[in-house]
Amino acid sequence: MNKLKDFTKKYGFYLAVGLVSVSAIVAAVVLSNNTTTVESENGAYVEDVTNGMLEGTENEMGDVEILPEDEVATNEEAISEEAVSDSVATDTTDVDVAVDENNQTESADAIVEDEMAVETFSSTTADPNEGPFFADGDTMLWPVEGNIIVPFRDDSTKHWYSTALEQTMRTYGVCISASEGESIKAPAKGIIVDIIDDATTLDSMKLIGNVGRVIVIDHGNGYTSEIGIQGGKADKDLLGQTVDAMQVIGTTGSATGPFADLGCNVYLQVKHNDEIVDPTSILGYHESVAGVDMGHIAD
Repeated sequence: MNKLKDFTKKYGFYLAVGLVSVSAIVAAVVLSNNTTTVESENGAYVEDVTNGMLEGTENEMGDVEILPEDEVATNEEAISEEAVSDSVATDTTDVDVAVDENNQTESADAIVEDEMAVETFSSTTADPNEGPFFADGDTMLWPVEGNIIVPFRDDSTKHWYSTALEQTMRTYGVCISASEGESIKAPAKGIIVDIIDDATTLDSMKLIGNVGRVIVIDHGNGYTSEIGIQGGKADKDLLGQTVDAMQVIGTTGSATGPFADLGCNVYLQVKHNDEIVDPTSILGYHESVAGVDMGHIAD
């Protein structure tokens, strides 16, 4: 049965052509015989019709191109490959379209999420714990328990005389007496932005002299404090950290520089927007110095 199918597939076309040819020949013979029996003037018409039919059949046979078996197989393979290629291209296009639609959906979702994030309460409300903020009118606490032993002096006041250096100078801050080894505390909440071992590297300290180690705290709103702990020790683990008011930031040590002969003390300088201000105008009430002139007496 399979052999019959294969034979029909390969030679079916030739069999069809052969049958058409045989039929044409039989028709021609029959018509030829009929032509000899037709009488009168109709005979000529019959012959013409028969001849026309034969010529038409031959013309039709002439237009048919019979391909060799190898070319037929090659064409079938080419058609099959083209169909597969079209199918793959269609599938690839479908995948590309699906990916593009997916990307567009994800982009739309991202836009919606961004819009929703903008509308959340936390994104439109200031965080009260965002950072330290020392408001105008606030007061600072005393970094150590003691008295002011060196007054504030700037370009608008008289000089202060340093017996250690045996010269007059501007202090641009105050010195508060302390006991050696006493805890030094932050005068207000802030971020410790620098701990310097040599105060003379600070521009604001160059005119004062060597007050040893300095802890610099940013209190926000343009306020900073520079605490000269002289021969004391700073807690360097706090560098870059936010500290609360009265949090311990170091310990006192021996006095140095222009204050060396005054005993253990802590130097305090305060700035607002890089302008030096009198610390006594910001320090809070201190019982031990109540009613005492805070360093504004004449030399």
